[in-house]
Amino acid sequence: MNFTICRFLGHDCHDNAVSPDWRGEMQVAAHAHLLNRWLDEDGDLAHSRRLMVDVRDLDGPLDAGSLVKCGLFPALAPDGPTREPVSCEPAGVHDAILAVRQAVLAQPPTRRLDVLSAALGWAILDVADEAALVTVADPARDETHAVFSSGSSAIRVSVTGPASPGNGRDPACSFAGHWCEAHAPLPDGDLARAEARLRAVCAGTILRAPLDLAGYAAFRVDLAAHTLPSGLDVTSIRRWWRSTAWSRRYGEEYLEDEFPGPGDRDGGPLELGDPTAEGWVLGMGPRPLTTTAFLAEVEAFGATCRQEAAGHAAGELVPYLLHELLDEPLWRAGGPQGRLLVWADADAGGRFWRTPGGDLDRYGEARRLLVVGPAEALYVVFKDEKNC
Repeated sequence: MNFTICRFLGHDCHDNAVSPDWRGEMQVAAHAHLLNRWLDEDGDLAHSRRLMVDVRDLDGPLDAGSLVKCGLFPALAPDGPTREPVSCEPAGVHDAILAVRQAVLAQPPTRRLDVLSAALGWAILDVADEAALVTVADPARDETHAVFSSGSSAIRVSVTGPASPGNGRDPACSFAGHWCEAHAPLPDGDLARAEARLRAVCAGTILRAPLDLAGYAAFRVDLAAHTLPSGLDVTSIRRWWRSTAWSRRYGEEYLEDEFPGPGDRDGGPLELGDPTAEGWVLGMGPRPLTTTAFLAEVEAFGATCRQEAAGHAAGELVPYLLHELLDEPLWRAGGPQGRLLVWADADAGGRFWRTPGGDLDRYGEARRLLVVGPAEALYVVFKDEKNC
């Protein structure tokens, strides 16, 4: 399954623009987005740097004219600084990456910033064929602009000064320079949820390297508000679940190359599973887990990830990435008291993303996780091979 940016991020552009696929270039954008957030949290805000990434189709060489023609310059629309390219000097890919990293780490970094900035460079190396450093007219102090060709695409990576105040829009609307024109600014609560969701998406995408995953979109994450009664009774949740796009989307996107399960032949929703079911097989609804069993499995999954990433250059990032992918969204959903109801595509031992032997389940069917809290719900699908 090849996702576009908008499809993977779970919203519709409501325009006629073609949304790029969620592919290797999105790895670069995911690293940059999370690195920006960590720079805000770990660094000196008065001297912090901001990474800006744009991905466009490129029909021509890496020169100033082609960069303007494809839309990478003069601006990262619509909220980026306007910079007219004066020259575009070829550079080695490693040299351009080094220039970006040195600009990002102008101040002494924390350990996680140091490792994530290095991982950003590895993500660029994974896709880049050529590179160039761009000189712009009227640059602000200490700006760095690099471009990388990747097949028929070009990636702009700019390091600028401190971030300007946000525009209140869903950050997914401008991810990788792609802009969803029709989306209005969000209320503060919705904006915080949208940001947490995109951080989780980026963390799941970055986990590809240290966990040696095949797909670029192994973890698909949704975080949404709901209006369920405060008691979180199962009957109401089942009724709400049937009304969600999540219940239908699994059949549409994750079973199309497999045999369809009972609710999927006619496009109907998959029901939440029966608590008495012996185990999970393809086509069944997710089964309920107790909060205790679920949290134990989350801990075991984290331990497996840390073990499998041991020795990888980006292995140190795994605890931080799991915090963004699971810990923060679960805290948002459950609140300080951890009030959660959980369903998952789990086996009899409660494992939903691990094999019976305890390894990461890289090659099984897509596995869903639904966590419902007092005001928000978290929905994650893990499937390494078919997500992208």
